[in-house]
Amino acid sequence: MDGATKVQLRSVPRVLGGLRMPETSHLTSRENQYGRPSFFERLSIFFQFLRLPTILVWTFISKWNGRTRKRSVLDTYIRFSFNNFNIRQIQYLSGRGNYNAWCHKLGKQEPHVEAIGENANLLWLGERRLEKVILCFHGGAFTVPAVEGHMKYLTHIRTRLGERGVNVSVALLEYTLIPVAAFPTQLKQGVTAIKHLLSLGVEPQNIQLVGESAGANLILQVLAHILHPLDNENVPPLSLPSPLKGACLISPWVDLSDIHGTLKSGDSTDILTTNSIRYLGAEVLKSVPKEYLGYVEANSAKDDWWKGAGTLVDRVLITAGREECLNNEIIRFKSVFETFHSQVLLQEHQGVHSDPVMAMGIGESGGGAPDMIIDWFRAGF
Repeated sequence: MDGATKVQLRSVPRVLGGLRMPETSHLTSRENQYGRPSFFERLSIFFQFLRLPTILVWTFISKWNGRTRKRSVLDTYIRFSFNNFNIRQIQYLSGRGNYNAWCHKLGKQEPHVEAIGENANLLWLGERRLEKVILCFHGGAFTVPAVEGHMKYLTHIRTRLGERGVNVSVALLEYTLIPVAAFPTQLKQGVTAIKHLLSLGVEPQNIQLVGESAGANLILQVLAHILHPLDNENVPPLSLPSPLKGACLISPWVDLSDIHGTLKSGDSTDILTTNSIRYLGAEVLKSVPKEYLGYVEANSAKDDWWKGAGTLVDRVLITAGREECLNNEIIRFKSVFETFHSQVLLQEHQGVHSDPVMAMGIGESGGGAPDMIIDWFRAGF
């Protein structure tokens, strides 16, 4: 094989869960690739995992905190991973192609990957219909792809709504992760997803958004961009003919840098500690110019940043766990946002970061928060 052929093959795109990712080469820095830990970082994963069985067994027999054993073990594993691994290691463990694997596991759903441009896809969970659509921006600190838990909780919402006579389609945005692409790429892809649904004839009043953690952050980025179009030629403007029907913000990541020093309040109970939030936040913010900080870190925005928000979306639901580090900052955000929007509901529940998603992802009630979210969606449709 000659050199020209080798170069040509290296330029063929790979598929990541349906998302076309640019092929990396030996010339690309490891720090700018998805899930490429060094040999020593992989070795570190091995040695860290030697500690994990003891930690999980101890959790299994002693630390339930009012949760089931299954849920306590899951919470402990997530906390352990984010406390002990860097982004490359976390991505290495998170895998690729989770949507296709989920469809294959179900055995009754063919993958439906819809390319929408800007190197992004909509992943449809169930039948693709355009009468009523829930559009999800998944969480994961902009570093982790949608995992099986995301598919489960969205399928749970769709199924429960169907049982109550509300037939909806659910689309999950597959956006590019850091460090492959930084801000404003994810914002551009979020805008593109909404514009795509509108171009298909879906009325804004038949679209409800949902996102947890970084996904909720991305929803806020999109709303901020509509109010204050980003001075960046790479991000298209978004004009809505009428307000979106709803936006559900589950544990929104409104503080990436511990601005007010409040995150430590949940250090002993949450699945994300202050240190892990600061680390992940720094990785996201290092590419964000200071003048754009309000788009990405809502609690850093100026006081009147959300003026006009009531014209963009009819209803807003915000959830926060009393045991999560971000609890105080989410409440702070709500108090500011509701100044400019009259239909904002805060559901503060007993739980950790993204607790309703975690609960629905493993088929548990989660103290009633999942049912409350489903009722809220039903009222919107």
